[in-house]
Amino acid sequence: MRSPVGNHELRQLEGSPEDLWNRGDALVKLGLTMDRTATALSEIADSDVCKSKGTDKLAEMAGEAADDLARAAVRYEDTGRVIRTYADALGTAKSWIRSNESSIERAERDYESAREARESAAGDLSSIETVWIWEDEPSRAELSAAESAAADAATAETSALAHRDELWSQFDHTFETWETAYEDAVGGIQKAMDSADNNDGFWEGLDNFLEVVGWVILALTVIALIIGAPLTGLLGAIIFGLTLLVVALNALKFFAGKGTLSDLLLSAVGLLPFGIGKILSKGAPALSAVIQNGRGVVTGVIRGGLPRWNLFRPTTWSAPLRWLGAPGRARAGLPAPGTFVSPMRTMVLGDARLVQVENFLGTMRSSPWGSAAPVQQFITQTQGALPALWKQGVNVGVWGASFGFDLVQNLEPVTGFAFEIPGANEVRIG
Repeated sequence: MRSPVGNHELRQLEGSPEDLWNRGDALVKLGLTMDRTATALSEIADSDVCKSKGTDKLAEMAGEAADDLARAAVRYEDTGRVIRTYADALGTAKSWIRSNESSIERAERDYESAREARESAAGDLSSIETVWIWEDEPSRAELSAAESAAADAATAETSALAHRDELWSQFDHTFETWETAYEDAVGGIQKAMDSADNNDGFWEGLDNFLEVVGWVILALTVIALIIGAPLTGLLGAIIFGLTLLVVALNALKFFAGKGTLSDLLLSAVGLLPFGIGKILSKGAPALSAVIQNGRGVVTGVIRGGLPRWNLFRPTTWSAPLRWLGAPGRARAGLPAPGTFVSPMRTMVLGDARLVQVENFLGTMRSSPWGSAAPVQQFITQTQGALPALWKQGVNVGVWGASFGFDLVQNLEPVTGFAFEIPGANEVRIG
């Protein structure tokens, strides 16, 4: 059932005015307590006693806490007052609707009945006034009675309509007053947050996002350590992109005054494996080239061991076919290395694809042609192109430190331990 003018639904409003008022009052009292505490902390921060005792750090921390508490006090106290005001408006509206809801419903039903009675009386009057040729003229008494009944029904309808409209008008006013109070409350809470200038909803969401991304990077790093080509290049690009995103978001926090220089610098540490790894892997052989060239060397060895074709020696007649089939034998005897590799060797060589190169060289060494001089020479040359021992040591240090750093940072909420750069943790903007 809706009001005929305002089109507002006749219903009880949601929410408990008493609970809302109590919550708002609790916020006001909390804000006042915070304000008093902030004042006390400010006195500590400004006190010469702390400075004379050499507790400058205590004074500094007290000053920072006082500022945060003062902002929170404004937010909580103003929000509480807004909620109390809305609770009063909600209580007034609910009380009126509760007292008049049945009256409105009854007035609506009475009006509908009066309208139907008026339409029925008007129909009876029209029926009496309309005389067909086969009917007798109505008597004056019958016509007068029908006219009186129609007039009375019309009067009753007008009265019922006026009563109904009056109640609906009061309901519309009550509903719109509550609606305005609700909108004022929403605006008032937003104004309280703006006045306090400590609405960290966006930054809290950003911190949660960074936490999730941190775990994603860690998981992808583990996968990149054990999966070789062709996924390792794609995983590296994804990890690099996510790491850049983390650095950019930490830069956003720092320049907005929501993060420290330590946070920004530590996030940039995640880029080191990519830069150092690229430098250390420069000149390393590509897996596809190693497989192709290695099979080519074995193909040459197979062909070199075939006897020269001789018409008068039947045992040599198959030599041309064996010569043509040499690439197939080399391919079959030297399959491509498996996708999964040792994560420890990946740390040592710096790239899962280089571990696959190493595995392919091992396959060549243990193959039937492994003792052939060209194969031995190819293995030695390719092995020499892999990262040297000192590069392997750097790789282990960079990958191990990076992985351990990410793990410790992600577990900070549980362990409470986090890396810090001395001096940079206090550097912030704003």
